[in-house]
Amino acid sequence: KAVVSTQSTGELYKQHLLVQPVFTLLTSLLTSLGSRHVVANQQASHLVCVHSELISSIVKSGSGEERTKHDYQDLCVVTSLLAWLRAHQHDLDEEDVAVSIQLQSTGTQLQRHLISLLHSLQLPGKCTTADTDLEVQTIKLQIITNIVSYCVSAMGTSNVIHAVFSPELGTKKGNNLNLLIGMLQKALEASSQHSDAYSQLIHKAMHVNQLSTEEQRELASCVAPDADKCSAVQRAKYAELRLEQLAETKDRQLALYTQLIENLIYLLWRHVQYYTVYCKDPTEGIGGEPLPKKLLSANNDYIKNLTRELPLHLTDPLLKKVVDFCSNKTSSSMTSSFTSALVRRVRKLMTA
Repeated sequence: KAVVSTQSTGELYKQHLLVQPVFTLLTSLLTSLGSRHVVANQQASHLVCVHSELISSIVKSGSGEERTKHDYQDLCVVTSLLAWLRAHQHDLDEEDVAVSIQLQSTGTQLQRHLISLLHSLQLPGKCTTADTDLEVQTIKLQIITNIVSYCVSAMGTSNVIHAVFSPELGTKKGNNLNLLIGMLQKALEASSQHSDAYSQLIHKAMHVNQLSTEEQRELASCVAPDADKCSAVQRAKYAELRLEQLAETKDRQLALYTQLIENLIYLLWRHVQYYTVYCKDPTEGIGGEPLPKKLLSANNDYIKNLTRELPLHLTDPLLKKVVDFCSNKTSSSMTSSFTSALVRRVRKLMTA
């Protein structure tokens, strides 16, 4: 394990080339083994601590305007690894206290960089069928989902809440609740477009023979470069295969949107609960990490106005869209009933 000895870009780049394949392997390994492999979890945690400067560099570079597909792939691997380790840090706490403490220290700085990425990374907007654009869309969506999942884990257990976002509403700058609400609105809008696109792709695949020859040829050319020389029957089969590939990618994107939307609602509920219940009366028994007096004083007005102003931002139509979307599109890792319960809890806090 080589510790970074210089901050030069050249050294970091060399280290990046050496370590990035290891990050990729560890992410795949941890995902496959789950929590059954404590040793892999420990080694991954050691690696993050040792190469914290490199990881910070990769995360910070994600805010740049000119990012290539390769850059996004690297960022996706790193954020996946960080999200996994944050979610399973309790396993590490029991096995290696020293590494756990070091990881918490490293995580504080990384968390700021990760959240700043949420401001710069835009959720995929217009649907596309171009291979490169579609792949980049999916990777960016995965990165955003990874970061939000990291924030969910950073809030702590059900007994103790650690506020990640400040209580401001109505401002687009800063790591505040307004950022979460804005992301929720964009995610719902984009997911609706992608859901429609998914339905259209499935319909076209089922009725491929009704497509025009030109559209069949265009779709088939993505699968077979010499589609122009194919028979009409073979061209239709290639076109159907391409439509199924596109539908599979859209389905994956919708699963990511489902996870993202649920996590955003969860973060909103936990933060509203923290600010409107615990910060007002620490004896309520909710549990939480007390805000420093200076920070509490600075946010006092925002906390007082949160209950009154929140319904203006988290409107009933918006919350209804959340429930409707998650009811129509759920993944194996979540259920629409859980999302509905979160929405009910948010509504109850807003009307308390």
